[in-house]
Amino acid sequence: MQVPTANGRIRGRVRGECAEFLGIPYAAAPYPDHAFAPPRPPEPWDGILDATVPGATAAHPHVAQQLFPDPVVEGRNPLNLNVYAPAHSAGPHPVLVWLPGGGFFSGGNAGPWYSGESFARDGVVLVVPNYRLAAEGFMVLDDGLANRALLDITAALRWVQGEIAAFGGDPGNVTVAGQSAGAMAALALSGCPGARGLFHRLAAMSAGTPLLSSLPRAEALSEDFAALLGTPRSAAALAAVPARKRLELEAAWLPREVQGPAAEPDDRARCARRGSLRWQPTLDGSVLTASPQDALAEPGTVDALMIGTTVEEWNFVLGPVDPAPSIEACRQGFANLGLTGRDLTRYLHALETDNPGHALAQALSDRTFREPARGIAEGAARAGIPTYAYQFAWAAPGLGAAHCADLPFVFDHLDAPGAAGLLGPDAPAHLADALHGALVGFARDGDPGWTAYDPADRRAMVFDEEIREVPDALSRTPARLRRR
Repeated sequence: MQVPTANGRIRGRVRGECAEFLGIPYAAAPYPDHAFAPPRPPEPWDGILDATVPGATAAHPHVAQQLFPDPVVEGRNPLNLNVYAPAHSAGPHPVLVWLPGGGFFSGGNAGPWYSGESFARDGVVLVVPNYRLAAEGFMVLDDGLANRALLDITAALRWVQGEIAAFGGDPGNVTVAGQSAGAMAALALSGCPGARGLFHRLAAMSAGTPLLSSLPRAEALSEDFAALLGTPRSAAALAAVPARKRLELEAAWLPREVQGPAAEPDDRARCARRGSLRWQPTLDGSVLTASPQDALAEPGTVDALMIGTTVEEWNFVLGPVDPAPSIEACRQGFANLGLTGRDLTRYLHALETDNPGHALAQALSDRTFREPARGIAEGAARAGIPTYAYQFAWAAPGLGAAHCADLPFVFDHLDAPGAAGLLGPDAPAHLADALHGALVGFARDGDPGWTAYDPADRRAMVFDEEIREVPDALSRTPARLRRR
């Protein structure tokens, strides 16, 4: 199957109901000489571009603790995107641009969990772009340039505006969605003047906080990174450093919880904290001029917002808490969150447990994910933006409703590689139908199928064995959400 674009013809392949096009360049190759430069327009090609195999992924180090498959594909141009479109219908179809997660230090569109056959089957064109990661994506250079990853995503959205009609997509009906770091990037776009008008709705799933880095913090990290490499903080000097050397430093800077096997329960508890990401979007005043909290509190910033989390996000960080960490270690973890011993006692009582590790994991989930999501939902709803909140509460065996446990349901890929290892063999298919269907509905017309959020009762949809709306769902404990 061939499609014409402004830069040349593209050959994809049809698989069942899906026309699949992989590795389409939306910007010129950044490697080797432009790894720290803004994205440049894609270069035309002669003949027909083969888009039947995955394109390159952004350079990133191996991550020891992976929740889902994250293949690294080497190549000169990671600034490419995948398109999955209905194969037998001309459209125009709604467009969903999915931003992969990975903590801004890993992830890319070659991951099998992001394959878009289910969206094409249901009449949605799915676009999955790569964006640069870690220092390449977020380091502040000596000329002040920051947020190259957001510039990459904005370039991908411009490509969508100019080209997606040829694939059956509607450039006037574009939703940006993402999970984890992808959700943080999606929310950040609300405060990017350069992205204004390139999308219409936002869906943010499990966006961790702090959503943005301050400029002084990002500049200090950038100074440290350049100093450790022994180079000036300029685009040309950094690009001249061998990629191997840069990746070795990136690996050393990974958050402790993903660097290797889990430590002892007390060590994990004492180190628990928010804000473990070094690289993330920066409020630089140029590319990014407003925080998501501020931008989405303004009427008309987006046509609609869908936002939510899993209810036990941070279970995967603390890992097994049997044997339980000590009260003393968990008090230190609570202090890292700005909480007190009294808060620990309150969590133990609310969760009906005597294991302080369970209390700490839930406090991390609440402070890092659930409370900020509720705050953004309330601000957007008060601004008159139709807002839809949700909680994913289905408990995977041994893990609970943890970070990333919802992804195979969102993509309706319960049989995706590695999904059974995370979810067990009996993940409910009806839940995948419901959660995937909600995102399809939101992409189609801004309505995922439940009552819009109202700050008076804070009603949200709870996705569990039983799917139902629950008042004040983002504040309830997992046990209270699961009680019928």
